[in-house]
Amino acid sequence: MFSLQKTLEQCSVCTKPIMERILRATGKAYHPHCFTCVMCHRSLDGIPFTVDAGGNIHCIEDFHKKFAPRCSVCKEPIMPAPGQEETVRIVALDRDFHVQCYRCEDCGGLLSEGDNQGCYPLDGHILCKTCNSARIQALTAKASTDL
Repeated sequence: MFSLQKTLEQCSVCTKPIMERILRATGKAYHPHCFTCVMCHRSLDGIPFTVDAGGNIHCIEDFHKKFAPRCSVCKEPIMPAPGQEETVRIVALDRDFHVQCYRCEDCGGLLSEGDNQGCYPLDGHILCKTCNSARIQALTAKASTDL
């Protein structure tokens, strides 16, 4: 006797036969309600998604939360703003920064814009040009008094 159930495709997640609409993604078949983000478990039917190196399916937001580089100042992931697809990441001294977190360690001035634009590192510290000069002068003065 011929069984219709045996000829139906099986869902890659729950392994049950797919009786109605088939969602195809990543080369596999899914029930639309079974195609979900591995982190938040939200259905990704008709929603942009991405796959990690292990083949796990993520919504874009959770993928960024999990894999985005973390800012060395605030420790939060550097990821696109809601509704955006790209973001700016600043890398200095092998550390990652949000644009708004990329500031002089001494005066707090934003290093990505204005008169203090640019980083003048000293002994692993992120500094603006003015604070770098002040530290060098202080070090030079201390060295001359130590003689």
